[in-house]
Amino acid sequence: MTDRDTGRETNRDTERNPGPDATTPSRSPAKPSATTPQASPRAPHARHTLRRFLTNPLAVVGTTVLCVVACCALVPSVVAPHGPEWVAYVGAGDGRLTLSQSRSLPHPPAFGDPFFAPLGTTASGHGVLTELVYGARTALLVGLAAALASSLVGVPLGLLSGYYGGTWLDEAIQRLVDVLYGVPFLPFVVVLVAMRGASTTNIVLAIAATAWLNNCVVVRGTTLSLTRRTYVDAARAAGLPARRIVTRHVLPDVLPIAAVLLVQDAATAILAHATLAYLGLADVTTASWGVMLQQVQATGYVFTAPWWLLPPGLAIACLVAAFYYVGHAVEEVTRTD
Repeated sequence: MTDRDTGRETNRDTERNPGPDATTPSRSPAKPSATTPQASPRAPHARHTLRRFLTNPLAVVGTTVLCVVACCALVPSVVAPHGPEWVAYVGAGDGRLTLSQSRSLPHPPAFGDPFFAPLGTTASGHGVLTELVYGARTALLVGLAAALASSLVGVPLGLLSGYYGGTWLDEAIQRLVDVLYGVPFLPFVVVLVAMRGASTTNIVLAIAATAWLNNCVVVRGTTLSLTRRTYVDAARAAGLPARRIVTRHVLPDVLPIAAVLLVQDAATAILAHATLAYLGLADVTTASWGVMLQQVQATGYVFTAPWWLLPPGLAIACLVAAFYYVGHAVEEVTRTD
């Protein structure tokens, strides 16, 4: 058999029994479909941060106290044993107290005989626990409203001042901050109350008008350090507008600090409102813990009715500590991340 015949036989065998390379098509790696949902890279980081926050002991204690106060503020009629109009001995307050009954007020804690008042009563016969529950709404409202107002003013001004550091805008904002830092808080509140009246809204405005200064200074310092980083310089070189640079490259790093300042301002506002209420500069017709302390002092039962004095003081201390605990936990989680 010649070499030509051998080649023909080999070709026939190849056609009858093709090799694996001849029959198996080459497959390229599958590309992900454009419609295939992919998890955001920020989602695992956010879940990890939330998990670490919820496992922080201070965060757990602070969040628990805030949830309890929030329940009292949202549904006080469910938590409180009586309504705000309840008076000892006479139920809804449509009757008159006898001389012996009025002399027994403020009454120590009673559990059904002659009435139900777990924390006792005030000098006017109202339940201390009831006033404590209904006062939670005012405390939480003042704290959150003042903190939000101060953050909405201080954080944007701090961003502007820090991003345009050394310019006329930065100088104008900082000179305004310096001037307002020289205004004493208590005389400012006295003047505001004398002009507009002793209402909760005026107290919130007075606290917010002085609390935003610290936010502005802290955020400005953080923004100044962030604007010197390489990625911000690269964004400027790429021609991105200042608004986009601030919102996408600076603000995400400022938000954790702003959250810490928010909870700290809420705690400071609650203390300030309680102090002003104790001094008689708040609305006494609104149920609040500071008004309860003022009434104890005004009626002269500071040393003889501890069941009336201690609950509002402890409630203020617990709520303020809860805000500080949450702020400390947020700062710790964001700092280590």
